[in-house]
Formats: sequence, C-alpha cells, structure tokens
Amino acid sequence: MGMGVARIPGSPVHTVAKILEGLSGECLVVHDQEIGDRGARVDHIVVGQFGVLCLTARHERGRLTITSGECIAQGRRFEVASDARKLAASVSARLQGASGVTCSSRAVVVMIGAQLSVQGQPDGVTILTADALPLWLRSLPRVLDEVQVRELSAAAADPSTWKSKPPGKSRRASLFGGRQTPSAPSPAIPPPRAAVHDWALFETWVRTGERRFYVHDPDGRCLAFYDVKAAEMVLVNETVREFAQAVLAPHMSTDHAVRIDPSVSKRSRL
Repeated sequence: MGMGVARIPGSPVHTVAKILEGLSGECLVVHDQEIGDRGARVDHIVVGQFGVLCLTARHERGRLTITSGECIAQGRRFEVASDARKLAASVSARLQGASGVTCSSRAVVVMIGAQLSVQGQPDGVTILTADALPLWLRSLPRVLDEVQVRELSAAAADPSTWKSKPPGKSRRASLFGGRQTPSAPSPAIPPPRAAVHDWALFETWVRTGERRFYVHDPDGRCLAFYDVKAAEMVLVNETVREFAQAVLAPHMSTDHAVRIDPSVSKRSRL
C-alpha cells in the first residue's frame, strides 16, 4: 500500500491521513493506492464495520456551495463527484472480485480549508470538510459483520487486488482454508436510527452578531442548531436529539436549554 504522498506534511492526503490515524485498530486504512496500470490513484481506502469508504482529499479556499448537481466556488463550477464515483466503483469491483464479499464503497470528498454551504449532495457522493470528518465517521451505521470486514480487509491489504487484472477473473484464497467463505448468520443488529444516518454535515455560521452552529442533512435541510448567545439547542424533532448532541457537543455549554421547533427545517444559512 502506498504512503508516499500521505507522508508529505501539508498535502491534502497527509491532512486526511492524520485524521484517519484515530481509526487504527478499528478498521483498515490504505493510503495513496494506485488502481490498475493507467495512473488512477485513490487517496484513502477505509474498510470497517461501516463498510468501505473511498476518500478523495482536496484543498479549496473560501466558501463552496454544494448542491445535488454541482459544486460552486466564487461563481465557478467545478466537478468533483464524477471522478470520486468512478474511483469508488473501481474499488468496489476489485474488492468484491478479490474477496467474494458483496461490496459497494462510498465515495467521499474531503474539502480542506473551505467553508461549505450544503444545499444537497451529489448522487452517491458525500462532500464534507476535514473538521466534520471525525464526527461523520463516528455517525456511520454498522453495515458489515466481522467476517465480511475480515475478508474485505485482507483483500484491500493484498497488493494483487489493485493490479491491472480485471476484477472477478480470479479470487483470492479464502481466509477459511481455501473453501468458500461460509455465510455467517448476520448478528442481531438493530436498524440504524434516522438520527445517525449520514447527517454530520455542519458548519459555523456567523451573521449580524449571532453565532450559531448548524446541523444539516445531505439534502440541505436544517435538523438542529445551537445558539451560543442563548445557550440553547433547537431541534426539528425529538428523533435527531442524540445525533445533534454528538455533533454539537464541542460547541455547547454544559448547561443549555433544548427546544423543539419543526420550522427549523426551513432555516437557511444563505
């Protein structure tokens, strides 16, 4: 597994690599991995009980507006989702071909040095800031059992998985002595609560003397905010309380009020 670019201080890949160090022991992380023989590289591949993540790190400055169809910076539109989706699809195909485990990796673009105004998310891609990444990782629901994680991790760590051979042509020997990986009974995992589904997309917003920290869902709807001056957390409904508290905890005072206000979903940061 490559580590060249990930070791260069100040590079986007290095910045995200430092964040991912906190996952050591919980999952497998492969940095700066070349895919095939055409020069394609993935900044970071992460395998854990939350599935497989394919992360792209990118430096951008200023305020970015993210919608379901595009990314806009100072009136300039640029494409980040398409390449991220292609890399994630390639990672999925190779890991599935090497391990025999059904795999659908999630494309993630980490913007470093930018402020995001998230009005939506491109299909199949999550775009967030480096500051939001640790909380977002902790919010992901469990989707793989231990056997699946073990098989996919072994495939990801095997250099032959990423060579130019077409995925699916040959299969890596199973960790179970060459026989087909047994269909392990799925552990009794409760379905993920809506409050922890993919909503760690938040940013600081300061305007007209008010200082509030907002939490939005991938479609840009406001779920909750914390008003520093009033020491009050306002929730769109009770369902999001646990998640909002986890996301906003670093910014809230220990003694704060909580209020439910369905109209929160209509609030805008723009």
